[in-house]
Amino acid sequence: MTTRRIDQIWIFLLLATGVAWWLGEGRGGFDVTLLVLGLALAKGSLVILDYMGLRGVRAPWPWVVLGWLALVLVVIGVCFLPRSGA
Repeated sequence: MTTRRIDQIWIFLLLATGVAWWLGEGRGGFDVTLLVLGLALAKGSLVILDYMGLRGVRAPWPWVVLGWLALVLVVIGVCFLPRSGA
């Protein structure tokens, strides 16, 4: 991986963290929660594939780690997404 790619990912991670923090402070609702979880998925995927070096690794290892991330985000989503009619 080139240093340019590393820098681009790092900048995205910083910006996405700032946006997620801004959205999470005092804002709520279904759309905001989904957006924050989507940002977490994007950030986690980049860290797993690029910084942990699993992008070029044969299956199943990248899928195991990405699956763990997806499972954690689904559990968080189920716990924190507002329920209709509540």
